[in-house]
Amino acid sequence: MIHIRHAAADPASPLHPDAPGYPPMACAVERPGEAVFVKRSSSAFATSELEAHLRSQGIMHIHVVGAVAGFCVNSTVRAAADLGFGVTVVRDGVIGFDLPSAGLEAGVIFDVTMGLLAADFAEVVGSEAVLARL
Repeated sequence: MIHIRHAAADPASPLHPDAPGYPPMACAVERPGEAVFVKRSSSAFATSELEAHLRSQGIMHIHVVGAVAGFCVNSTVRAAADLGFGVTVVRDGVIGFDLPSAGLEAGVIFDVTMGLLAADFAEVVGSEAVLARL
């Protein structure tokens, strides 16, 4: 398992390392020996050593879960595909949120994002399908 954390430079951001919401939820805390990368951009590949780590471990296919569908998940999946990695997005393991300023509901953003990723960048499946393959 590889963990990616987003660290914002702005001290007022909820993603700043000193913010109360920055630490991972209990269900997502890394176990001993699991890799953790801190990113400072939307894509997990742009500002971390994730690509080098994956290649050094011979990992050429990744499964993506996490936050947020229209932002970091989208950027990370597209970057992974551009770098030659195979990608599976675990649809029910990804979250999203409304964008009230744009008049967009979370469900619409989520469905469009998953549709675009499935069209050209990744396989998008539910967790049941992933678990059935194990």
